[in-house]
Amino acid sequence: MRKAAGWAAASLCLSAALAGCGDLIPRGVEVVTEPPGAMVELGSEKVGPSPVRIPLARLKDHGLESLTLVLSKEGYETRRVVLDQRDGVLRVLLKKK
Repeated sequence: MRKAAGWAAASLCLSAALAGCGDLIPRGVEVVTEPPGAMVELGSEKVGPSPVRIPLARLKDHGLESLTLVLSKEGYETRRVVLDQRDGVLRVLLKKK
């Protein structure tokens, strides 16, 4: 009986510990450009040079179903990309001017 209670307690502790594991992996969209180093803008905000991760919380702040990213790099055409995903990797090829 004691052994079963020990297993139950261990199982309960493990479940409680793993319940928040989804927060350990940062969610959001990673923007990767070819070539790297393009400035990524979300709305009027500069997110940073690619590759860059846009956290899910930042995407949710905009509260829209789809968002427009602007990708720019000197010597390349500026790209506007509609972002309708909230997780994963977005790869964008930039064309030379």
